[in-house]
Amino acid sequence: MVVFRQEDSACPCCYHSMKVQKTRKRTVFLYAMGPISACETILVCPHCGHTIGSEELETLVPPRHRFGYDVITYIGEAVFRRCLSETGIQEHLGEQGIRISTSEIALLTKKYIGYLAIAHRESDEALRLHLEDQGGYILHLDGTCDGGSPHLFVGLDEITSIVLNSVKIPSEKREAIIPFLEELKQRYGEPAALVHDMGAGILSAVAQVFPDAPDYICHFHFLRDIGKDLMSREHDRLRSRLRCHGIQAKLRTILGKIRTTQAGTLANMETFSTDVRSLPKGGSSYPEETYLYTLIEWALAGKKEGDGYGFPFDQAYLSFLDRLHELGKTLHLMKLDERSPLAAEVLAALKPIWYDREITTAYETLQKKVAVFEQLRRAMRIAEPGGKLGLNDPGSGEMETIKEQVEQFLAQICKDDSLQKPGLKKMREQIEKYWEKLFTAPIPITRQGKTYTMYPQRTNNVLEQFFRAIKHGHCRTSGHAGMTKTLAAMLSATPLVQNLGSQDYLKLILGGASSLEERFAQIDVSEIRKVLAIESESVQTVHPKIKKLVKDPGLPKRLLKLFRKSA
Repeated sequence: MVVFRQEDSACPCCYHSMKVQKTRKRTVFLYAMGPISACETILVCPHCGHTIGSEELETLVPPRHRFGYDVITYIGEAVFRRCLSETGIQEHLGEQGIRISTSEIALLTKKYIGYLAIAHRESDEALRLHLEDQGGYILHLDGTCDGGSPHLFVGLDEITSIVLNSVKIPSEKREAIIPFLEELKQRYGEPAALVHDMGAGILSAVAQVFPDAPDYICHFHFLRDIGKDLMSREHDRLRSRLRCHGIQAKLRTILGKIRTTQAGTLANMETFSTDVRSLPKGGSSYPEETYLYTLIEWALAGKKEGDGYGFPFDQAYLSFLDRLHELGKTLHLMKLDERSPLAAEVLAALKPIWYDREITTAYETLQKKVAVFEQLRRAMRIAEPGGKLGLNDPGSGEMETIKEQVEQFLAQICKDDSLQKPGLKKMREQIEKYWEKLFTAPIPITRQGKTYTMYPQRTNNVLEQFFRAIKHGHCRTSGHAGMTKTLAAMLSATPLVQNLGSQDYLKLILGGASSLEERFAQIDVSEIRKVLAIESESVQTVHPKIKKLVKDPGLPKRLLKLFRKSA
């Protein structure tokens, strides 16, 4: 038992001397001590009736709560920084003598975000001064969603890598984004520049709220959108026709047969792999199925070939089709079909593809478009073919040099008659339309009395990486990749957790406190209730029975019949 007694003092309301009213006991759980029985003395003012408890206890545990601030901060850090599951946290706390349910852990996780959101907002002035000391802030805007979940929309400063604000909105439409931008403007002033994708809603909202701020379009998003517009038709046609022929399923079926008949040989492929790489002079003898198995696996791996950028930068179906061609050619050269029925079965499965005119036309057209698109990639010096950074590629080269190279690319498109087809013409129009937002003037930044010029990052990579970190953490915690329910239940301020990796940010929100626990204790618990209430109202749920009803095409007629009977 630990006794918490407030020394007799004057009433904060009327300044009369306070008396002991009662003592009350409750079991509280502190991460540093485990469970303790707290005996708290309550004082009352005999004149006005005002009561107060122990200030010392309130710095350890929120009023009318069982779990201390240090338990709340441990759970928050375990979930968001170490990606532990609720069960893992429960087991660890159990070892500390702290009995807690997984539902309570989920609630305290939300409270952790609530405390952090309030501390962040209460530090607005300090954060604003900090941004001014850095020469202002460059605002990156982007959103993420999964399935039918709300969009988690985030504003992040490039210079300090601090998340300034985040919100959950139903869609990235102008009407939903404008209030978010106006709040940012009110709290932190005008940004030195903005970087975002080509979404019509973002473009319109930025033009209204920040009409005079330099406005950049993310080069990676720009290239991706242009590439999709240029090549989606042929890409989708290849995918559709290949699926129609069922070639992937047929090849996997043949692989299954080989695994059944050659299980012993395939169990030890080390010698075969060594011989393939070293090509011994004396040669080696292996069953035909071993060669066939390896060639089929190689062909199927074509769908995963690429530099990690995704479509349209990586052409999975084009690579797959190229490997299918090479598979058929190699089997003919080796004459495996004459010695292996399964090899003959592979060639029979491939034959309809070679006579499919839609595949041939789409393949030839896509090759020509890819060649032009790769010229633009090289000119813009981002997501270049053969790049090793994948989605983390920030781009390279000087802005003026890139601008000149893109101008040369445009001139080539305009002069070459073979490049005047509708798709390529639209590419040219898109480049011309967004030219000013792709290549704006450098931004003057004043820091400690000195003026510098700088270009913002050419990509929204800083936010893309941030969203990937959120999804990776969710995958590690839950074991599955889908985030629809998680994003729907997630508090809008959750991205602020990423700021805690910055010592500058931590110092700003602590405001002189020695730890997050101490800072959280300074926040009125009623404010947390308000935050959670607002968040719960913002998440609109549909009753499961209604979800089933709205799937019925004949629902209006049923409702009409029910209405008439009721009337």
